[in-house]
Amino acid sequence: MAQKTYNTMAVLSLILLSFILGTSEFIIVGILPDIANDINCSLTMAGNLISVFAFAYAIGTPFITAAVSAYNRYYVLLILAICFILGNFLCALASNYYILVLARIITAIISGTILSISMTFASEIATVQYQPKVISWIFAGFSIASVFGVPIGTIICQIFSWQMTFILLSVVSICILLMLWHYLPNVGSGQKTNLCNQFILLKSMRINYGMLIVICGAAGSYVFYTYLTPILQQYIQIPISMTSLVLSLFGISTIISNLLSGRIASLGGMKKMPIVYFLQALCLLALIFTSYHLVLGLINILLMGVIMYLQNSPAQLHFLKTATREKPEAITLASALNPVSFNTGIALGSACGGIIINFAPMPFVGLGGAIFAIIAMIINLRLLKNMTKFNKRG
Repeated sequence: MAQKTYNTMAVLSLILLSFILGTSEFIIVGILPDIANDINCSLTMAGNLISVFAFAYAIGTPFITAAVSAYNRYYVLLILAICFILGNFLCALASNYYILVLARIITAIISGTILSISMTFASEIATVQYQPKVISWIFAGFSIASVFGVPIGTIICQIFSWQMTFILLSVVSICILLMLWHYLPNVGSGQKTNLCNQFILLKSMRINYGMLIVICGAAGSYVFYTYLTPILQQYIQIPISMTSLVLSLFGISTIISNLLSGRIASLGGMKKMPIVYFLQALCLLALIFTSYHLVLGLINILLMGVIMYLQNSPAQLHFLKTATREKPEAITLASALNPVSFNTGIALGSACGGIIINFAPMPFVGLGGAIFAIIAMIINLRLLKNMTKFNKRG
């Protein structure tokens, strides 16, 4: 590490890990009608698989992550990866709706814990100055999943079956498991601490502010993102044949967002985020007007894609640094707070979007998103003020 800035193969292994986690999470969107037809349930019931996944992820991840924090992170990650593979096999074997729901709940809880633990390896495989960039690359795996993983999984479903999609996920996961086993460092056991003692970290105002910021930032994006396809087709007037291309372009913009996120984390982190949330609010408000214009509408949507994940790396580093300073034994739990908060924001934003479109034209989801973004900005400013006072006392 004296000459290298990061372990290339270890970083690649973690990027591929987040890619397969993201594909597993998002694939339901692409194969929803096939699942509904095959297991004889309504499209609404099948759609609940997405909500169930998000809630299980948000609720279960912090408890499982805290429970395994005292054990060797390397072996815990490998064991959880094996469980993830089995969870996807169970999805493929599900003969009815309820078994599929159970399999998705198991996969969700395991996925959240895997991502949380994988983030803690950044300090082991990269120098301090490269850790923000490595974290942004890991998060970028989820955007890559949206651009490539989900479309490929959907094509496999159309050619063969939705069960074959989950089998392919499991096979690819086995290859990634072997990479993790070979390239990640064996970092040893964590600090011995009881479960309740770790959750004392949540008493920290710095942690609470950080979680609220991520929740509101994610909610602001997903109020809009949940209805991206109908906005494109019904308001911006994108032909159905071109929708996939526009969605792919949007996915590429989110990859850029994740990469820029690492840059922001290196240049000031949470200190720079109020500007980001202000820009997010402006773009979301503009959606009300640009949705009726082809060129302006597309430009605005791609800008929102670039903004969408800018909070990832700054927030992740904020949680890890705060835990290191205030509660070092809860570092693994701290690594779970960003994805947990983000999934909570997804559920909140999607629900609020559904309420808005019941009372107003669909582009007005931008107004709801803008409100969330402004709230995130205000809380972020309060966080910075609180951190200044805390640092002076420290």
